[in-house]
Amino acid sequence: MSQYSFTLAFAFVGLMVHVVAADEVKIEPGKENVVASRIEGDWQVHAPLTERLTGGQGLLLKRLSFKSDPAVATKIPGKYAEYFQQQNMKVYLAGRVDLDGKKCPFVVTNIHGNPHVIFWLERDGDPFGNGESFNVMLTVAEDRQNDLLFVGGDFNNQPFSAFERVKAESPR
Repeated sequence: MSQYSFTLAFAFVGLMVHVVAADEVKIEPGKENVVASRIEGDWQVHAPLTERLTGGQGLLLKRLSFKSDPAVATKIPGKYAEYFQQQNMKVYLAGRVDLDGKKCPFVVTNIHGNPHVIFWLERDGDPFGNGESFNVMLTVAEDRQNDLLFVGGDFNNQPFSAFERVKAESPR
């Protein structure tokens, strides 16, 4: 193999590695990201606050549970990874969300500067077959148990529903 052929082969391999890496979702964790650092856990709807915010038109969801699982990021199809890169969307957390008993992969990112959760529902056997999303805000309390999670719609003109952490049952 000539020096030229070796260099060309090495450059091709480097390009292929770069292309594969471009299709992967990279998690950029940050303890200063309020939503990504505190969203994990079990949440239940805060009915009075949701009623106030939505005028009685709250989400149908009553419970949410977020669990970090970095392996989810490695399974996200390339078309989504490419879209995230094209839109300069960072992924701060990946894992599984349980929406009233329906478990789905999710990521925490931002859209137009707003914290956003993107999750995928299974369609035709594909766990990433149907992408859905919602705006999310999280207020940090002195006691983590008193944090509040606000879940909106896809767009900024939709009201938010309020969630509070599920209280741990006291041992008997």
